[in-house]
Amino acid sequence: MEANTKYEDARELSYADFPTKWVWHSQSKTWKKRKFGKCIGRIFYVHPSSGERFYLQMLLNIMKGAQSFEDIRTVNGVTYETYKATCYVFGLLDEDKEWHETIVQAAQWSTGS
Repeated sequence: MEANTKYEDARELSYADFPTKWVWHSQSKTWKKRKFGKCIGRIFYVHPSSGERFYLQMLLNIMKGAQSFEDIRTVNGVTYETYKATCYVFGLLDEDKEWHETIVQAAQWSTGS
C-alpha cells in the first residue's frame, strides 16, 4: 500500500498483479519499478475459517489503488466495518461465488495429507 501512496501507476494494479510491474529492494526497503524480466507472484492460501483474513484476501484480488486498510473497506465513499461486509457490497459472497473460489483455491494449494 505504501507504493500506491507514492506512485500513481502502482494504483492501477491489484495485489496479485503488483509483482509483475514492481520489485521490492530489501536493502533500501523501497519498491522500484521492474525494468525487465518476467515474474511469478505468490499469494498465500488463506483458509475460509480464518475469518476476516479470508475476506481481506478476496478483496485484495479485485481492489486496485488502496492506500490503507480503511481504503480496502471503502466503497463509493462508504467505509464498512468489516472486510466481509465489503465483500457483500462487491457481490463476492452472493450465490455460491465464494465457495466456488474456495474450492478452486483448495484444489490448487491444499493436499490430502
